[in-house]
Amino acid sequence: MTTTINISMPDKLYKAAKKLVQEGKYHSISEVVRAGLRRVIYGADKITENGFAGWFEDAVLESAAEPVKKNAVAWETEEDIDNYFKKLHKRIDKKKQVKYGKDRTNA
Repeated sequence: MTTTINISMPDKLYKAAKKLVQEGKYHSISEVVRAGLRRVIYGADKITENGFAGWFEDAVLESAAEPVKKNAVAWETEEDIDNYFKKLHKRIDKKKQVKYGKDRTNA
C-alpha cells in the first residue's frame, strides 16, 4: 500500500533533489525523499553505499559466500532464463496431461 503526501522544501533542496534525478541516481524525487527517510529511520550507519539496510546486504553477501550447491544452476544470459521457463512450461504441460487428459492441457 502506498500513501500520497505533499511536502514543502526550500527551493535549493528541491533543485538538489531534482539534479539527482536528472543525473540518473534516482528515478523520481519521491525516491530521493524515501532514501532520506530510510537513513533517518534506520540510521545512516545502517544504510550501505548500495542503498540497502546493512542487515540485508550482510545476508546477501553471506549467501553469496556459501559454496555453490551440486545441482545449482546459474542464469547468465536471457537465453538461459528463456530456456528455463520453456522447460518449466513443458513440465507443467506434462502434469496437466496426466491430471486432465491430453485434450485439456490448454485449459
